[in-house]
Amino acid sequence: MCLVIPCWCETDRLDRFAERLFPALSAAALPVEVQIVDDGSPLPLAESLAHRCEQWRKQYAFVNPLHRLPVNIGKGGAIYAGWNRVVDPHIHWLGFCDADGSVDVEDLILLLRAALSEPNPVCFCASRHVPDAQARWGSWLRKRLSRGFAAWVRFNTRLTLSDSQCGAKLIPAETYRTIRNQLRESRFSFDPELLLLSSKAGAEIREVPVRWTFHPNGTLRLRQDGWSMFWAVLRLPRKRNPNRVE
Repeated sequence: MCLVIPCWCETDRLDRFAERLFPALSAAALPVEVQIVDDGSPLPLAESLAHRCEQWRKQYAFVNPLHRLPVNIGKGGAIYAGWNRVVDPHIHWLGFCDADGSVDVEDLILLLRAALSEPNPVCFCASRHVPDAQARWGSWLRKRLSRGFAAWVRFNTRLTLSDSQCGAKLIPAETYRTIRNQLRESRFSFDPELLLLSSKAGAEIREVPVRWTFHPNGTLRLRQDGWSMFWAVLRLPRKRNPNRVE
């Protein structure tokens, strides 16, 4: 499995997350490689992150050298850039998690285990809205906006998802190779497109409850990015209604 961590001007946040994630991955002894992708951060930050990656690599063999993008192309684009570097045919799963560590590390490990033991094409999605999930939102407004966007995604795509935006997902590598040339969204609205096309390609979408904590000063700007995400969902083709007579 290849787990991509996209990072844009988040060296300090990633550093704190890595202190929890890497020892947990090492203890779990899972067949996972970690690919950190710098999404066009200013040169001093990118150089600092590259140095940290080399330090991590000395301690954890599963950490790959930093992959640095010359310009910022968006979270989805950075994730796909990391996935596109995978050439090992023995890697059957591709995943990502956010650099701020908002998804609990123990739950992330459980998500990885579930994928690695699944023989069928399933996209595993961390979710904050399904039963047994625990989320600390930081504000009532952020929670309402999350639920509202999830409803907007369901209405426009017909995907039966309670949460398309939680920052950890796993997808079969074969499914990704099938849909790779169809993917168009590269920023924060990439998740619905990825899941919609995966579903159209025959993969089951399975939500898994996680513990999630909002961290302030993130890269998502509600006012600017919220509207672009709203309109991006309108561009997505709907999933075919199996009950409709053509």
